[in-house]
Amino acid sequence: MPNTGLIRKLLNRLWQVLAALGHSSAQRLHILVSCLRRCVAKVHALPGRSTNSKSYTADSCCAGASNARYPQATLPLPFHQITSTNTASGTQDAVLFSTPPYAMPTPYIAKQFIPPHTSSPAEGSNAIPFNAPGITPRFVPFAANDVLRYDNRPLVNKTRERDYIPALMRRFPNESCPWLSGDWKSCIHPEGALYLYNTSRKTFTEAILDETTFEMLAGCVDGLYDMAANSASFEAADIELVVQLWPTDGEMTCQYYFVDHSARTLFWLHDNREGTMNIFSGLRGVDDPSHIRFALESEYWTHCERYPNHNMDRVKLLKELREVVMHASAEIITSDMSLSPFDADELSRILELINHLRENAEENDFPHSTCIIARFMHYFYRAKFFNFCGLPCARLDADKSVYEEDTGFHPLISPLSLVFEAMLFWAPQAHLKDIRRVWVDECINTPRWKDFNRKLMTEWTGITIYSTVMLAVDVSFLAVPNVNISQSQSTGIIATYLSIVFITGSLIASVLLARQNQRYGFESADKAAEFLSNLTGTFFGVKALATVHSLPYAMLMWGMIYFAIGLLYNVFKFTTTAMLASIVSGCVVVIMFISWFIWAAREVHIFQRLSKSVRSFTSER
Repeated sequence: MPNTGLIRKLLNRLWQVLAALGHSSAQRLHILVSCLRRCVAKVHALPGRSTNSKSYTADSCCAGASNARYPQATLPLPFHQITSTNTASGTQDAVLFSTPPYAMPTPYIAKQFIPPHTSSPAEGSNAIPFNAPGITPRFVPFAANDVLRYDNRPLVNKTRERDYIPALMRRFPNESCPWLSGDWKSCIHPEGALYLYNTSRKTFTEAILDETTFEMLAGCVDGLYDMAANSASFEAADIELVVQLWPTDGEMTCQYYFVDHSARTLFWLHDNREGTMNIFSGLRGVDDPSHIRFALESEYWTHCERYPNHNMDRVKLLKELREVVMHASAEIITSDMSLSPFDADELSRILELINHLRENAEENDFPHSTCIIARFMHYFYRAKFFNFCGLPCARLDADKSVYEEDTGFHPLISPLSLVFEAMLFWAPQAHLKDIRRVWVDECINTPRWKDFNRKLMTEWTGITIYSTVMLAVDVSFLAVPNVNISQSQSTGIIATYLSIVFITGSLIASVLLARQNQRYGFESADKAAEFLSNLTGTFFGVKALATVHSLPYAMLMWGMIYFAIGLLYNVFKFTTTAMLASIVSGCVVVIMFISWFIWAAREVHIFQRLSKSVRSFTSER
């Protein structure tokens, strides 16, 4: 075949080249092999060529391959220059001698343009960076609780240290914000936080920004006051402004809110659609303006606590706070359904603080009193908001819901819950009532939450003691000589083993629940609400939590039942007739007393619950 002859010629040519270049390096040999492969590929692509054709030789193929794969102007050769020649052999030599002896020839890849790297600010950085002063941030309303004071706190730079204290040093300026100018000054909160205040504009911001961001923030303040000046209802006599710059969804936003001290409220120049979830805390049914007022007033007191620069009438405020605390104390003493956010002991201590605050009520030199008053007022007005104060549907008892109760029959949940309650001796029903007295409308009353956890701790501690005693009784029963452990298939032995298993499970569950209660049971109301929301946010809701709380008691009861079965089996099997009659009569008396107690205490309402479920199911249909 013609292709075979051409290939034979190419191989002969290659052998000659290899013989002449026996002392060459392995890199040059690789080039020649690459050229040969390229020539063979071209030969197969043109099957109609004859062996007499002089246009496809080994030299021309190598030259073409070199020029095609390694262009003269773009071949990455750092130490050698390519000499341009017109002949095929010259081109080949140029390629061979231009390649460094240590680098393998690679195809040329055009360099891509890589833009200069701009590092984004790391989370928790010391300042809010923004390097585009020509861009105007978008104004976004936010609430006082959203101020970035307790989150993303700056860290101390350990590399900056002073080696000495200068002589005659008696002034100590704050150099954290050296770029402050004009009417801006730095202020220190009684807690220790540093914030900035503009005396002429009555504007606050957090001191976590750099100079560029500060200049932009000053422009935003001017823009907000210009927008407010166009409003006819805006009066700047007793109004303050809080602003902060923060990146949101890839853009810099100017978050702000205005404070009206005469009306005790926050307000904005735009419709606040983004901040309602934080201000209302997910409370459903918020519609009446008089109801919204309590939410905004609680935010107002949060502002006064964090920025206590306003000269308030402390004498009047202390009288108001004293009246609120005394009424809450009287309500707790006379009623178990108090809506107070503090218990009796806490209210007594608050009254003591109020009496101490009255001594310096007329002095406005110290902001500490303002922070104390504002913090307590925030809790009381927050409670009024959650209890729908001032509305026809206001909550008057702490365990009453303001929403319509869901009494529908669930085909899956209702039968399953009934079966679980029967298996667990109706203990979940009792725990469910206690949880619903605390977790009302997904809101928590702090005093009731603490009492609830104290009751749980007492119950689980007692169950732990009972479980330990029962575990010792089971093990001792197996050591009785009449109990033949070698008969592992005996009913008494199996029942005793099951009793040990359930008692051990009760002991483990009690310890785990007690530990969890110690960690989360005495948290603040906000953390407790988040904890309960996570636990009850399942398909079964609050019933799942009630079932978990009742596991130690239920497993202890099953352990006792199995122990009684094992004991009675051995008694009935190895006793006389007279003793058997006395034991049976004693068991009957005990069962009668237990049944009478259960019926009298109304712990089980099987028929009532079944009839209620059937009525609700038939009414829906």
